[in-house]
Amino acid sequence: MTPRRRLAGRLRASLFLKILLVFAGAFTAVAVYTATSFWFFDWQQQRLSVRRTALNYAGLVLAELRDPPDTASARAVSERLGVGMRIAGPGVEWVSDPNFPAFADVDLPEGADGGPNRAGFSSELGFGADLRRGDYRYLLSLQAGRLGFGSESTTEEVADTIFMVLLLACVYLATRYLLRPVRVLSEGVERLRQGDLGVEMETRRTDELGQLMISFNEMARTVRERIRARDQLLVDVSHEIRSPLTRMRVALAMMPDGAAKESVIEDIEETEAMISELLETERLDSPHGGIAKAPTDLAELVEECARARADEGPGVVVEGTVRPVVARVDAERIRVAVGNLLSNALRHSANDGPPVRVGLEDRGDEVVISVRDCGAGIEEEDQPRIFEPFYRVDRSRSKDTGGYGIGLSLVKRIVEAHGGTIVLESRVGEGTYVGVELPVNGNGERRDGPRW
Repeated sequence: MTPRRRLAGRLRASLFLKILLVFAGAFTAVAVYTATSFWFFDWQQQRLSVRRTALNYAGLVLAELRDPPDTASARAVSERLGVGMRIAGPGVEWVSDPNFPAFADVDLPEGADGGPNRAGFSSELGFGADLRRGDYRYLLSLQAGRLGFGSESTTEEVADTIFMVLLLACVYLATRYLLRPVRVLSEGVERLRQGDLGVEMETRRTDELGQLMISFNEMARTVRERIRARDQLLVDVSHEIRSPLTRMRVALAMMPDGAAKESVIEDIEETEAMISELLETERLDSPHGGIAKAPTDLAELVEECARARADEGPGVVVEGTVRPVVARVDAERIRVAVGNLLSNALRHSANDGPPVRVGLEDRGDEVVISVRDCGAGIEEEDQPRIFEPFYRVDRSRSKDTGGYGIGLSLVKRIVEAHGGTIVLESRVGEGTYVGVELPVNGNGERRDGPRW
């Protein structure tokens, strides 16, 4: 590989080198422009030469005039040389153009000798001279055809401003293009944080950010594979446990009744419920066990779920609309989701406290099933993980404070499978609100992750 190609390869593969070249190019452009501007516009640094030239030229122009001057010869010289002129003195008050500035309006640099003659640049006159010869005073614009050209306070400032704006715009656009993968990565990380494990980012870049995007895609694939392996392990273990549980039930049926028998049966039932939830979660992800949507009256469904748990804990109160609210959902799966939310709310509410409130709100294109309790609430640090499988706020995992941490995870899967979203709001000591937002027509795209 030739050195030129190696250099080009390094340039394509290094973001930092690209940014360095952008700023180096900007610095070089500023330096070149500053040097050019200094040479072209900074007449103060060359004022002696400029004034000397102006005085010499003005002297040559005045040599063409008669002494004392007359208007006829002045007009002829002005037209022939293209020089603007004003003359004032005994018996003469003449100007070549009505718009030509007056003596008092022109501010020319003083001469080096401190005399009355002035020459150089001014914003009103341009390149000109103000001279006295005898009793007469002459004001000359020596740059033919354009008065006021060369103004240091206008031309240079405008040019500087335009150049700097264009330069900054180019630097901004170049930097924005180079750092575009940062924005794409930020969006991908946010999607992954919200639970979208299928996030993939395409890139053709070979620099550091391109490699970072490739590494991110590999990380997302690794996470997906590990979660899939974990879920598969749970399903396999659940299937294997069912057979021993069945044999235990048969053996318990032959035992005499007693407290020990009842305790073991209760443990078996809880284990079977956990296994059922695990298998149900797996079926939701399976192409052969997906949801079966049909028009369902959610108002009636919510009331049925509330009546089924009316005698538990502080009780359940139904709020919101009572008229039929029809949506295309899998009724059995939604009934499981609402039941799990109610069970969780009742479990964390005091028996003598306010009842759990379940509501239904029709928003036109979507419906919201809400469950609100006045229980202990959830710590802010626990809220992002509350819908993860097997996650429990109670680190001791006591049976008195909750189940196995599967119920809310199943709720999340059911809602996502319907293209819905879960909204969670909770304050410690005040209670928890969970809102399930479902599309009415059943055509909502799958949206992963709850919202806080």
